[in-house]
Amino acid sequence: MTYRTLFVQGNSGIAHVGDQWIVALFGRKKANEPDEAPEAEEVAFTAQPEQATKWFNHARAMAAASNTETALVYYTSGIKFDPANEGVLHEILEIAKQHARDGGKRISSKNAKPVGGDNPIDKMAVSLLMWMTELVNAAAAIKSLEAMIAAEQSATANFFAPTVLGITSRSKKPTKQQYVTIKDLCREAEAWDHALTAGQLAMQLDPTDGDLEYEIKDLSAQRAMSEGGYEEAAGKEGGFREFVKDMDKQREFEEEESIAGAGGGSDRTLERAKERFKDAPDVAENVHRYATLLRREGSITALKKAEEVLLRGFKSTGEYRFRMAAGDIRIQRFKDRIRSVDQQLATADTPDPDVQSRREALERELLAFEVKEYTERAERYPTDRIVRFHLGEVALRQNDIETAMGCFQKAKDEPRLRASAGHMLGRCFAAEGWYAEAIAEFKDVLTKIDATEAERELEVRYDLMVSLSQLAEREQSEEFAREALEICSGIARQDITYRDIRERRRAIDTLVRSLA
Repeated sequence: MTYRTLFVQGNSGIAHVGDQWIVALFGRKKANEPDEAPEAEEVAFTAQPEQATKWFNHARAMAAASNTETALVYYTSGIKFDPANEGVLHEILEIAKQHARDGGKRISSKNAKPVGGDNPIDKMAVSLLMWMTELVNAAAAIKSLEAMIAAEQSATANFFAPTVLGITSRSKKPTKQQYVTIKDLCREAEAWDHALTAGQLAMQLDPTDGDLEYEIKDLSAQRAMSEGGYEEAAGKEGGFREFVKDMDKQREFEEEESIAGAGGGSDRTLERAKERFKDAPDVAENVHRYATLLRREGSITALKKAEEVLLRGFKSTGEYRFRMAAGDIRIQRFKDRIRSVDQQLATADTPDPDVQSRREALERELLAFEVKEYTERAERYPTDRIVRFHLGEVALRQNDIETAMGCFQKAKDEPRLRASAGHMLGRCFAAEGWYAEAIAEFKDVLTKIDATEAERELEVRYDLMVSLSQLAEREQSEEFAREALEICSGIARQDITYRDIRERRRAIDTLVRSLA
C-alpha cells in the first residue's frame, strides 16, 4: 500500500517570536499569473534530505542554547522531510532526555501547531513532538509509534520501538493491552525482536491467554523466516521449495527457532541439533544451533557441553564468535559457582572459613580469566567499544586504574555506553583520589543519563555525594560539604534504605558542622 501526501509549493518559513509561532509564505504568485503552477500538488512521498538539513541545523543551534523545546520543534519539522535519518533520530532522543532532566513540560498544542498538517507524515511529526516533550509518558510513546506505522515509516518505528517498550515496561502499571498494542505495531514494522518481547510481557500479565501464546510462536517463526530469506524466496518460482522442502522440515524449523522451545518440541529439537553437529561439526550453523539449545537448557552439564561444542566449532570453522561465546559460558559457570557458595554462606549458622576461602579463590580465578578473555577480545577487535568497556570493568576490579581509564574513555564514544562508561570513569578518578575530576564526570553523566534509568541515576548521585564529601574533608571546604549533604538528603528522601545512606547522612552532617 502506498499513500499520497501533499506538499505546499513555494518558499515557506516558520519563525518564533516570544511565545508566538508565525508561519510565513514567501514568493507565492497570484492566481492570474500565466505561468502559475498549482499551489498544492499530490505526489508520492519521497525524502528531501537537503530541505531537512536546514531544520536540523536550526535545531542544533537551539539545543546548544539549551532551548530544548524549540530544538524539538525544529527537529520534528525536519523529520517530515527525512524521517528515516537515524543519526538525527539519535539526536532527537538525546534532546528529549535533556528536556526531561531539565524539568521541561509537555509542549502546548499552540506551540506544536507549526509542525502540524493533514497528511500522515505531519501527524507523525506532531505525535513525535508531543512524546519527546513528555518522554516517560507510555501512552504518548505508544501513540507516536502508531503514527509512525500509519505514515508507513517502518524504519523510524524500528528505531523508536525499543524506547517505547522500555518506557512502557518502566511505567507504574503497564497493562496487557499496552504490550499487545506494541506487539502489533512492531509486527507491522517487522521489528520482530521487540514484537516478541512485547508479546512475552503481555503473557506474563495473563498466562492463560492461549491465543497470545500461539501468536508468540508464530512471531518467532516469522522472525526466523524473515531473517532466513523466506520473504525473498517466496517471490520466486519454486522459492518456497528452496527455502523449506516439506512441512516436516518447516515444523522442525519453527521448533528450533522458537525462543522458548515451546510446543513440546524442545527434546526433539535438541536431538536433531546434536545429530547435525555430530555429522558436520565444521558447519557453522550446526555449531551455533546445538550450542544455543544447550545453553537454553541451562543445566550445569548442558552449559559445560555447550562450551565444549563452541570451542570445537572455533577450531573447525575458525570463527572467533564461537571462541567468545565459549568464554561467556565459562564466565557464567564461574558466577554460578560463586552464587552457590554464597548460598552456603548465607544459610550457615556460623561462617565457615574454608567456604569463604573457596569463594575468594573463585573470585580470583574469575577475575584472572576475565582479564585474559577481554584483553584477547580487545586485541582482536580494537575498535569495539563494548569490548573495551568490559575490559575496563575487569581492569577496575583488578585495581589497574590506568588501563580502566583508557578503556572507559574510549567506550564513551559509543552512544549506548556514554552514561555507563562515564560513570565508571568517574569511579576511576575517585579511586585515584582525583575528586575534582570525579565530581565533574559524575555531574556530566547526570546530564546524559536516560530519564528512565532511575537506578543508575541513584548510583551516580551516591558516588557524586561520596566524592564531594571526601573533597570537602581534604580541602576543608564547607561549600563542598553542604553540596554533599544536599545530595545525601535527596537520596534519603527518595529511599532511606539505599546502601548506607543513614550513616552517610550522619557523617556528612557532622562534617558540615565541623567546617561551619
